Amino acid sequence: MPAEDLPLSGFLGPGAAFEGDLTFEGRLRLDGTFRGRIYSEGTLEIGAGGRLEGQADVARARVAGTVDGRLRVRETLAVEETAVLKGEIEVAHMRVARGATIEARVKRMAEPYKTRHGTH
Repeated sequence: MPAEDLPLSGFLGPGAAFEGDLTFEGRLRLDGTFRGRIYSEGTLEIGAGGRLEGQADVARARVAGTVDGRLRVRETLAVEETAVLKGEIEVAHMRVARGATIEARVKRMAEPYKTRHGTH
């Protein structure tokens, strides 16, 4: 199932902020500010106005906003032209649009990659 077809299981809107640990199934959209840790076998979307400060370990991600911390993406990371990534990125596959800013240490994950639940 394509990532955009996964059910939206959470949304943090513009002007909203959340701090803590979060797990989710399906797809999560951040257009506000999240500080903390995120874990999922699903898809994390960070909109152009969204900001993640901390760390995320997800299966798939699409980033158009800002990530400041550690991002681990076990499948595909799509970096949009408005994205700013700082810190560390560990990824299996990555697509970067022209105009994106990456000020991060990038490490390519060896395949098959391991999750908390075993090898895929």
